[in-house]
Amino acid sequence: MRNLCILLFSCLMACAYAVEPTTVYLYSDAKPNGNGYAPTDEYTGNFGEIYQTSEPRIDLYLPKNAGNAPLLLVCPGGGYRYTSVVNEGLKVADFFVPRGIAVAVLKYRVPNQHADIPLTDAVRAMQLLRSNASQWKINPRKMGVMGFSAGGHLAAMLLTQYGSAEARPDFGILVYPVISMDALITHAGTCRMLLGDNPTAEERAAWSAENWVTADTPPCFLVACQDDRAVPVENSIRFYQALTANKVTSEMLLLPAGGHGWGFARHFPQRELFETALLNFLSAR
Repeated sequence: MRNLCILLFSCLMACAYAVEPTTVYLYSDAKPNGNGYAPTDEYTGNFGEIYQTSEPRIDLYLPKNAGNAPLLLVCPGGGYRYTSVVNEGLKVADFFVPRGIAVAVLKYRVPNQHADIPLTDAVRAMQLLRSNASQWKINPRKMGVMGFSAGGHLAAMLLTQYGSAEARPDFGILVYPVISMDALITHAGTCRMLLGDNPTAEERAAWSAENWVTADTPPCFLVACQDDRAVPVENSIRFYQALTANKVTSEMLLLPAGGHGWGFARHFPQRELFETALLNFLSAR
């Protein structure tokens, strides 16, 4: 039954997209440090989510007949247990590609308590996209990162810990993101998958993205719901406060209701407001 569900799900997804993605493996020319999983360990859940990835890659969706298109590197959520590549990946492409924006869905390695692994993949993906911008007809000066939930933590770390000009996003979009490993506000499952059961105060501080914001952090757009019971809205507020303190151009949309995990597949009352604010932010970039 499980295999049948996956097959039907795959067929529905294939029918939903007129543009087939180009899949690019991040380390075709080198073997990176591992996260403890082997390629044969990877599997797909009933809703398309991917578990135990050991071979990180991007699915690149390009607008038809587009040249020099802006691009979003999308980091799906999943509590660092899996990557939610449909609701927070494929559906993101479905929204943006018809609007002339290329989308690269990052199927990053979950950390499995190897904390540096996801960020290594995000840095590599941005470098790869920028170095191949001419080939893929994307604009190397209009490349942003978008992250959801735990993927929002990954995106926030990339925005603040990119390490080189080639890996620096030009802007960031954080949707109901996990930001901090502070025990008072973090998402416990995300923290556990990243840092283990008993992280030290130093480890929590090192992997709290708000601590790394500087004046060189790219412009950011944040959105979260006040009734989010999974990831406290204080995560977004702390990051916004750090951006403001460092005079980084930023916008934050706090919605009264909507909860967590709505991504681009689920309707909620403020969706039109969210989409309008997001597109306005992007048009200014």
